Amino acid sequence: MAAETDGRRARRERGRVAVLDAVVALLEGGSATPTAQEVAARAGVSPASLFRYFDSIDELQHDATDRFFERNAARLEIPALGVGLLGVRAERYAGSRVALCAAVEPVARLVRARAVGGPVLQDVRRRLADQAATHFARELGSATPTARATALAMIVTTTSFESWDQLRHDFDRTPLQVRRAWREAIVASLRAARRR
Repeated sequence: MAAETDGRRARRERGRVAVLDAVVALLEGGSATPTAQEVAARAGVSPASLFRYFDSIDELQHDATDRFFERNAARLEIPALGVGLLGVRAERYAGSRVALCAAVEPVARLVRARAVGGPVLQDVRRRLADQAATHFARELGSATPTARATALAMIVTTTSFESWDQLRHDFDRTPLQVRRAWREAIVASLRAARRR
């Protein structure tokens, strides 16, 4: 009896993961808001079975977003955090944020559509802000508290997904152009903070 229950539980979990992976794959393939039929077809399950795994579409989207960020956790890191001269660190930071935004673009749109202030997004934003503070600690440490807070806010906002989306789609900038613009803005923000 216990083995049978464990087998059902394992099958249910495999089905659940297949559905989550289907949502992520559809998002990465360009579908902004996949339908239940598209998800079911991609996962190889019936549309009715989706609701055996999830209580609602909102729960499915939430769990798929979590799964996406779990699978892409390494993209949130900055190589050699805090190491090197300012220009090198600014280039590395801008490059890592361009790569992150390019990778998460489909899912980031879904997260923004669901809830701008949701817990997943808040956690990611907090983590990215902490990385910026560590990466540029040398420059921020010599600034006044107000100048430090302003510079950090400018760096995080400048390199946000919203900035990426606007630069790429409203202003038709290439990823390389975005990277250069971000690097210059980071250096300018940090230099301004040290002068205050």
